[in-house]
Amino acid sequence: MGKDDKEDSGFGFKDRAKAEETLRLLEQHEPNYRRLTVRGLLGRAKRVLSMTKAEEKIKNIKEAMEVFENWLAELDAGKEKKTDKKEEKKAEKKKEEKKADAKEDESGSDVDMEDKDSKKLPADTVPGLGFKDKETAEGTLKELEGRDPDYQKLAVKGLIGRAKRVLTCTRDETKLANIKEAMSIFEKFLDDFDSLHLSKQNNTYLSLGVVKTAEKLAGEAVSEQQKAFIAAYSSVNGEYKRLRTVLEKDGGKTWDIVRNAALKELKEKHTEAKLFNDKDEPTPEHLEMLVWAYSPDSARVKKYVPETKESNDGGRKRRSSGGDDSPAKKKKE
Repeated sequence: MGKDDKEDSGFGFKDRAKAEETLRLLEQHEPNYRRLTVRGLLGRAKRVLSMTKAEEKIKNIKEAMEVFENWLAELDAGKEKKTDKKEEKKAEKKKEEKKADAKEDESGSDVDMEDKDSKKLPADTVPGLGFKDKETAEGTLKELEGRDPDYQKLAVKGLIGRAKRVLTCTRDETKLANIKEAMSIFEKFLDDFDSLHLSKQNNTYLSLGVVKTAEKLAGEAVSEQQKAFIAAYSSVNGEYKRLRTVLEKDGGKTWDIVRNAALKELKEKHTEAKLFNDKDEPTPEHLEMLVWAYSPDSARVKKYVPETKESNDGGRKRRSSGGDDSPAKKKKE
């Protein structure tokens, strides 16, 4: 959608009022369109900020961005809540089915149920986050340490949004005071996050297909830890969010944290390294980062590094991976 189309539609981000009007206009559209449009506006707003020096304009755009970010955070928090309820219902249904099957055939039903459970992918949200009081808030921030900065910010904004809703329907003075104290901790975190520009430290994931290609190109240079990461990434079918709950066997930390720590060292080590050779092939230094599903120049990677599509990557796929080996298709074959 071009610039003129955006203006004609009434969508925009020049200030808080425009952002709120945009959200009202979007209510008549379907959910996925609303989400994509808001994300697109946020991206454009960030680009405009990078080219704007007028303090008043910067202030207005940031306020508009805050409106959009809060809307997305609440949307994701609501989605997470619905997902939790669905998972609970599914778990209850499975228990009932398991009991019924056990009565009919104790020898075979348990094995079938275990096979179904083993195919279930791990959760994509970090457990144990909350806003009950100061201690819970501090524990939440501790649990988020080392994870993707964008996820940290999104999780905290989501918790603040939920906390505000709880405050409106709570009369217990002690509970109110505890939640407000937790919110102040989260708000300080967000202030520090923005002032330190932590979003710039986010290590955007490359698709599993590109990682597989990089692994082949790197050959024997791939370390055992990197192989273990690729195996973990493959086990969740390239759905990087699920690495937040998949533990590295040796260190006991989840793979998203392990990956960020490894990339921090590599980015410092190869800060001046050349990424591609004269044939547009990734250099050895670049491959070290590519096997961790990261590149400082992801656009060029997508152009010059083909994706490896393997049937044993699993049925489900990430939208960006380009794979087409779905479970339904395999079943038909």
